[in-house]
Amino acid sequence: MYTPKAIIEIFHLMFLRQFSAQIDSNLYAVKGGCNLRFFFNSIRYSEDLDLDIRTIQMQTLKSKVDKILASLPLLKLLQGYGVTQISFSAPKQTETTQRWKIQLQTSNSELPLHTKIEFSRRADVTERELGSVGMRICQAYGLSPTRLSHYGHDAAVAQKVLALANRTLTQARDIFDLYHLLHISKPQAAEYEPEVLAKAQEALASISFADYKSQVVNFMEIDQQEIYDSDDYWQTISNQVFQYLSELER
Repeated sequence: MYTPKAIIEIFHLMFLRQFSAQIDSNLYAVKGGCNLRFFFNSIRYSEDLDLDIRTIQMQTLKSKVDKILASLPLLKLLQGYGVTQISFSAPKQTETTQRWKIQLQTSNSELPLHTKIEFSRRADVTERELGSVGMRICQAYGLSPTRLSHYGHDAAVAQKVLALANRTLTQARDIFDLYHLLHISKPQAAEYEPEVLAKAQEALASISFADYKSQVVNFMEIDQQEIYDSDDYWQTISNQVFQYLSELER
């Protein structure tokens, strides 16, 4: 039996497989938590699926996504994982942001699972690359190898620095994700405006262990939660990210 977090992840993957079969890989890029989870072996599940998109007209994209979400093939793929019904709405459809809210009804719960898919046209996708979803993920769900367009390591680091600086409400996941990426490899030298780095450091300092626990630890598997549910570990994460941000000022 799959956990609710895993079922949402399976939905994200199945949607992306259907979507990528219809959209040129040069026109989109997976970003955020799903990017880290699928391509950088993150242990943090992502609540939602975020992508950057370009060129495709707003109504064209809406029609394609609506058709995929309402399609019998997508539901058939998900039925093997306990999903019995997919319902959705498209509450935000603008030239810069298109968002869908999805409810997944499953056979082992009366309450639906909730997730979102969001496309943004605010960024260029020239730093995207074509990559294979991690074998660990594919094996966990019995999936064949899957290649998707996503942001590479250094682009993902830059996105997390900017997210930390610019979000209206600071998210602990940005700090954890940045820590995770920095441990994979050191990114090439990057330049940020001093005020961006100052805002990122201020945001970092505002996050508590309780925030980290609710926004990050709760989105791990139980065995991983036992390892990472520690104030000392949170201090290690925040200190190393702060050190990286400080080095960027020099």
